Amino acid sequence: MRLVMSNLFRRSPLENSFKHAMKVAQCGPIFVRAVEDYFEGDRVEFELLKEEIRDIEAEADKIKRNIRAHLPASILMPVDKFVFFSFLREADKVVDCVKNALYWLSYHLFCLPEEIRRDYLVLVKEVGDYLGLLPEMVLRGHKYFESRLEEDRQAVKDVIREIRFREKESDELERTIYIRLCADEGLPPKTFFLMMRLVETTGDIADHLENAADMMRAMIAR
Repeated sequence: MRLVMSNLFRRSPLENSFKHAMKVAQCGPIFVRAVEDYFEGDRVEFELLKEEIRDIEAEADKIKRNIRAHLPASILMPVDKFVFFSFLREADKVVDCVKNALYWLSYHLFCLPEEIRRDYLVLVKEVGDYLGLLPEMVLRGHKYFESRLEEDRQAVKDVIREIRFREKESDELERTIYIRLCADEGLPPKTFFLMMRLVETTGDIADHLENAADMMRAMIAR
């Protein structure tokens, strides 16, 4: 009985989340390649990568539903289940936004000034690069919930700080692009509108990752 009670209390809420986090991180380099192919005029490869992202999004969503459906009610989690499910939801929205950004690109043939195209590619690379921080955060969080050591808790906080720092950099890049778009009076209205939505959706990738980090911070709070 003592062993059973111990298992009930010591189960990490993140033990089944790493697979989902890896699906999210998998989107990063594919997203970057897809956008590069788009602006290089390789629409065939772009469409293939867009569909690959769609498949990953479906797989990630299936993993999320499986985690939520098979979390036994008898497990006494060390965190509020609502916070854990909020973390999982925000992480899943990252993949949704990657997919949506590529679909926005597919709706229109963007002919952009070099500065705007360059800055958007920088934003995409910045966002795509740090999606890999999510599985690292999940692994460190899982280790902390297993050990309850302060040094492991600080390791999680280090990743959270990095995510927040990178999100602020992404915000700055977004603002730069918005300024360029608003200053360019030669852009067709359709291009202007779709590009604004595209930049917003790309920025949402970083926002949802930061939201997931905030939920992780709440889970490890003492």
